[in-house]
Amino acid sequence: MKRAFTLIELLVVIAIIAILAAILFPVFAQAKLAAKKTAGLSQVKQIGTAMHIYLADYDDVFFMYRHGVGSTSCAPAACANNDYQKVRASHGDAAANALFGPRSRDYNFHKQLLDPYTKSADLMKAATKPGAWAGWDTVGTESNPDFRSYGGNNSYGLNSYMFTPNNSASPISATAVDNVSNTVVMVDASYYNVLPRGVCSTSLKGNNFNYNTSTYPLYWKHLGNSYLFKWNGSGEVQPTDAEAERLIQQRYAGQLNTVRADSSAKTMDWKALANGGPTTTKLDSIWDPYKQGCN
Repeated sequence: MKRAFTLIELLVVIAIIAILAAILFPVFAQAKLAAKKTAGLSQVKQIGTAMHIYLADYDDVFFMYRHGVGSTSCAPAACANNDYQKVRASHGDAAANALFGPRSRDYNFHKQLLDPYTKSADLMKAATKPGAWAGWDTVGTESNPDFRSYGGNNSYGLNSYMFTPNNSASPISATAVDNVSNTVVMVDASYYNVLPRGVCSTSLKGNNFNYNTSTYPLYWKHLGNSYLFKWNGSGEVQPTDAEAERLIQQRYAGQLNTVRADSSAKTMDWKALANGGPTTTKLDSIWDPYKQGCN
């Protein structure tokens, strides 16, 4: 006579399977995150290579983090943003104006400036950034509608100490960067330019730019998956320090991928990045291209 499983035996088997699943699922999740971090590191390495080729074409002078007139009333055909013009050509003015706010249409950001060298918008989308977009904001819920698609992407930010903040400032020469292997050019971030904590008034860029003005002291809150200017439907709501730190760590469990001035890529602890800004005594800051510290 065939013997069937008893209810107790079935429950024991189910319990064993549940225990094994509880043990293995976190391991699988960690392995999946590690794979995404490795893929992300490969992405930023490719972007670093694209930057290096750009430098070769432009006499070793870095691009600006945005370029254009910045008019909020540009005629559609005259607006500078290359991706805006692509959407106009394929889907018409109404669709392009819906995807690009008036603050975005007349600038080319570093994503658009690097397009001829990266050849793929997907390089500018981090796998662990919720709602990642490049070129234009396909979701449109996080940003002020006037600034939709501003910045060109929401996965990587440029070191604001290193890149000029407006069209009138002089771009930095790569040959002027001190200790290129210890200078961050780009980092995992949710806004197109980013700074560390404890910013200071400096003349690092040769233009006496004051980082204590406006919201620049809070730009560390753009690191990782944190975003300083999140739109709630009627206004911008800035994250608390604790919320920003939690969101920063979401990107790769507390690790962030960076591109350095020698075009190499490196994964770094988020605290080392957030707290690694220049001071009056710290002359080896990974953010300081000249290694001069604060004034």
